[in-house]
Amino acid sequence: MNTRRAFGAFGLATLASLTWRTPAFAQGGYPGKPVKVVVTYTPGGANDITARIYSHLLTERLKQSFIVENRPGASGITGTTSVARSEPDGYTLLLGAGGTMTINPGLFPSLSYDSQKDFEPVGLAARSPLVVVVPPSLPVKDVRELIAYAKSRPEGISYASPGAGTPLHLAGELFTHRAGVKTLHVPYKGSAPALNDLMAGRVDVMFDVLGSSIEFVRAGRLRALAVTSLQRSRHLPDVPTLDEQGLKDFDVTSWFGFFAPTGTPREIIAVLNAELAKVASTQDAKDKLAPLGMDPASSTPDQLRMLVQTEQARWKELIRSANIRLE
Repeated sequence: MNTRRAFGAFGLATLASLTWRTPAFAQGGYPGKPVKVVVTYTPGGANDITARIYSHLLTERLKQSFIVENRPGASGITGTTSVARSEPDGYTLLLGAGGTMTINPGLFPSLSYDSQKDFEPVGLAARSPLVVVVPPSLPVKDVRELIAYAKSRPEGISYASPGAGTPLHLAGELFTHRAGVKTLHVPYKGSAPALNDLMAGRVDVMFDVLGSSIEFVRAGRLRALAVTSLQRSRHLPDVPTLDEQGLKDFDVTSWFGFFAPTGTPREIIAVLNAELAKVASTQDAKDKLAPLGMDPASSTPDQLRMLVQTEQARWKELIRSANIRLE
């Protein structure tokens, strides 16, 4: 009888231990204190706004504060490194983006973090295509005409970006390579001065995030020639994709996703992933991201891991072949 009782007690203890390790139990115990969400850029940008939208909705769902902390600097390296070195307990998260997770590894040989080894992907949060915009004074109505126009001019065409090494710069380089045209990259210190010169006709074209150009397109101050995703955007449904206009499989999007330091328990990753997917499915998230030209997105951790691997390989090859260097 004592033996049976001993085994019974052992069984209950084992069951309790297994229960502790399940996502259901983790959901009951995590989060038990405020969660910090690090944004690697200054307040007010798409990264910051997306983080605040999700943090607010996660706070409502999990009844615990998700607090955004802005840690800008060094092309996103400062904040990203801080999360990589944080305690892997689920209480420090990174809102990662394509630039920090997939482009920086190709631009900075001595990068202080490894985006594939130092982080556990949690899940996507938001996604948006870029938009190819030109001033109304440029005599082109679609991408085929833009390519023909570039090939007809010995100097080719100029394209603006908010800075060398940014995703918008690399999208322009990818277009240059795929379209077989000559281009001159004109980097600016931010999107606002780049857009001002574009609308004034001082540069020919820009690959821009949808949120910053869409109102200028609607007002007629810019002409949208294409979006860079494989599907059209619900925000500009009449604008065709580059793929539709002959640049097959051209697929470049701006995306944000949540990451945790490597070693974060899988149970916590599972809880966060499930909650992110639920937030992404809400009309609230859809409505709040719309002004940014973005849409909620969700993924499994493995799908986000594969996205980082695939894009990092693509951008590293483009950076090498185009000899892009930051001085």
